[in-house]
Amino acid sequence: MLAVKAALKQLLREMAGRHAVAGFERAMVTYVRDQLAPHADEVAVDRYGNVTAVRRGRADGPRLMLAAHLDEVGLIVKGIEPSGFLRVDPLGGFPPAMFANRRVRVGPHFGVVGQRSGHLQSAEQQQRVVPFRELYVDVGADSAAEVAALGIRIGDPVAIPGELAEFANPDRVAMKAADDRTGCATLIQLFRELAGRELAGTLYGVGTVLEEVGLRGAQMAAYRLRPDYAVALDGQPAADTPDSSLAQDAAVALGRGPTILLAASTGHFRGSLAHPAIKHYLIQAAEHEGVPYQLCTNIGGGSTDAASIHLVGEGIPTGTVGVPRRYSYSANEVVDLNDLVNGVRLLRRFVEAMGEHELSAFSDPRGG
Repeated sequence: MLAVKAALKQLLREMAGRHAVAGFERAMVTYVRDQLAPHADEVAVDRYGNVTAVRRGRADGPRLMLAAHLDEVGLIVKGIEPSGFLRVDPLGGFPPAMFANRRVRVGPHFGVVGQRSGHLQSAEQQQRVVPFRELYVDVGADSAAEVAALGIRIGDPVAIPGELAEFANPDRVAMKAADDRTGCATLIQLFRELAGRELAGTLYGVGTVLEEVGLRGAQMAAYRLRPDYAVALDGQPAADTPDSSLAQDAAVALGRGPTILLAASTGHFRGSLAHPAIKHYLIQAAEHEGVPYQLCTNIGGGSTDAASIHLVGEGIPTGTVGVPRRYSYSANEVVDLNDLVNGVRLLRRFVEAMGEHELSAFSDPRGG
């Protein structure tokens, strides 16, 4: 367990140093492809950047897709002021307060998201959240010509740095984009542990793009692969801080195991409900391994790749396994490494039991 924990921490450390704003995922595409390749029979990257690693088992067995998204929230340059400041739009759905006064990277260049200096703000302004329209990025330039000389153009991505840092408790770490670097780390470690093992079916490990802007890459990959069933690997907001409630906000806490997400949506219920059979087999896998797990919902708070995967073709039975995290969409999302370790254990058993999974009948009482 200690070796697995160390391996996962190293993966997170390496991924935290890479920027992959939605639509600009190349650094993560390359990294995840190279990490999966030694443990897969085949690895391919499609035209949009979705990475697919294949482990072939019995030809007559089921086809399972595990999906973790490669992208992160960020900004995109939409205009350049004559004075050299950049105007920006968001890429991904998150509060503008998460970006005010942040350090950022515009390509290779350092920048700061600016707003009116605190000493110049009125009492009303000090209490106000500055909307994206009023935010700007300072890259240290005094003119649009200086910005152009830096090679910065309209349409360039703006990313938040946030290298991995450890607490006094070394099992707890903070980093940017734990959503969904934790899912990517889980997928990579799972493929490592399954190397050399005979599978009862075919396993597709997919790193998806464009999740933060509409769950797009997962839909592309699911349409191409047409798996029999799928599990999205993602983060899950934790509500174990003084400003949240485990009963009212989310029944999710750090250190209590991976989550099994039963219902999730954005506005107007764009989301998914866990397929009953997938729920059953995920719980069965956790209990077989003695892994602690947390059942949860997230209505109105966001979706996972499961929301697009399950709609492909005639419908793909889908669920979501998550890693609890605090401070979503910040540069310092906090996770507990034990939750990742236990997530790998749960998923390893789930994959190893592929030959026992029966998905043909929705009314199967085992999935109720």
